[in-house]
Amino acid sequence: MSSAVHNLQKAIVEGKQSLTHLLRQTKLIAAKLNLEDVERWVDLELNGYPEGTDPPEYRRFSTHSLEIHNPYQGGWQFAGNLNISLKAPQPIAEIERFSQGDSIGFPVAKNLPIQDVLGTSLLTNMPQRFIVAGSQYKRIIEGVTDALLRWTTELEKGGIKGEDMDFDEKEKQSATNQVFNIQKFTGILGNVQNSQVALYDYSSVSQLLVDHQIPKQDRRELEDIMDELKEAPPEKRPSLLARAEKWIVKHKELLGAGAEAVGKAVGAAIGKH
Repeated sequence: MSSAVHNLQKAIVEGKQSLTHLLRQTKLIAAKLNLEDVERWVDLELNGYPEGTDPPEYRRFSTHSLEIHNPYQGGWQFAGNLNISLKAPQPIAEIERFSQGDSIGFPVAKNLPIQDVLGTSLLTNMPQRFIVAGSQYKRIIEGVTDALLRWTTELEKGGIKGEDMDFDEKEKQSATNQVFNIQKFTGILGNVQNSQVALYDYSSVSQLLVDHQIPKQDRRELEDIMDELKEAPPEKRPSLLARAEKWIVKHKELLGAGAEAVGKAVGAAIGKH
């Protein structure tokens, strides 16, 4: 018998199929298991992240240089080294295509100030474009691939296999009850980085801590700190805030972008006093 999860896992490790194809297989499995969060994440990867949304951190890349288009001197020409950190919203198929080249150029939305040979700063009306090394996009490919591999591994650990592409009710229930690492991408995207979401107390970040595999004992420690902050008189707050800051620093590597959300929740706990 053939296991859908094992087959996907094998394809990921072999690296012979395009990431686009692997994501389509992932969506099929997620749909059969009723994992809507995973389906949404796959859709965003396949179709690209719409304007107004913040792509996940693994889609971050850095520009290499800036070029200007000067028709009087033969077209595009080097304007200077430029290292700017950006996030790629494009569909994964485009990211794969970008990763296969030595470099890729794309237009600058708003012209940047440059200097002439005399060092005078000016804003040119000539078109500009960023130059990005193809290796920057390979890192994005690796980020998505690693996420898929972790997901299939967690499914396998939960006894979720999908023999002959068929998942029984027990497997579906097990998948629904599990918290998968892959969900932290869509979870953080919707809950942490959305400035319209108000973070008031421990309950607002408890699921984030679970998603980022913060140990239970450490989660309780943060909950205790925040509970004390709610009732603490002004003279005791500095020491509690110091404990909270120390806690966040300790778990910063696991939390990633989620560290900011925890900090906001701690600050909001003071505001509730």
